Amino acid sequence: MNLKKILLEDGRRKEVIRTLVRDTIKVYKSEDEGEFYLPNYIDEDKDIYDFPNFQYDFILELILTVDDSIEGFKVDSNFYREDGIITVEIKYSSDNKKQMTYDLVGELNEVLAHEIRHIDQMVKGTYNLDVPEEEDPYKYYTQDHELDAQVFGFKRLSKITKTPFDVVVKRWFQTHKDTHMLDDEQAKDVINKLLNYKK
Repeated sequence: MNLKKILLEDGRRKEVIRTLVRDTIKVYKSEDEGEFYLPNYIDEDKDIYDFPNFQYDFILELILTVDDSIEGFKVDSNFYREDGIITVEIKYSSDNKKQMTYDLVGELNEVLAHEIRHIDQMVKGTYNLDVPEEEDPYKYYTQDHELDAQVFGFKRLSKITKTPFDVVVKRWFQTHKDTHMLDDEQAKDVINKLLNYKK
């Protein structure tokens, strides 16, 4: 069995992802805007997340922004290896903040699973992550380590929403066009790569 398959089977990191989603939602419900460093913002005695059986300690930087020019919310995330920080930025319309919470939980599960997967890739050395940031959207989304992290994130979303994996993937590329910035043919190709991803 190869290492990538082991990661997919054994590295699901449910407790890590659940905790990050829970803490993020807790701050989202209690604050409107700002930058918050977790877990310290919630627990002053904790400066970092240090989970048992997870070989990497990190901080989550949460950025909340009210943006009434958008409908609903937008979530963006990143993992900064040099600093040991996962950033999650949530821009949301103030019109129906509470009503968006359910959908936001799903989106957070997907993006945080994606970033946790990148941590696993780094710790276990399954991919060379020391590559320049790819500017071209198509090249970015078709990098091996990105396909792997996308599959991991979408599988998490599929599981918690009880929605078929292919439906989750196709829906995301339909509703996040301003995020992925791919044309229709490129998006179709990336979707096919994700649906046929070999572990």
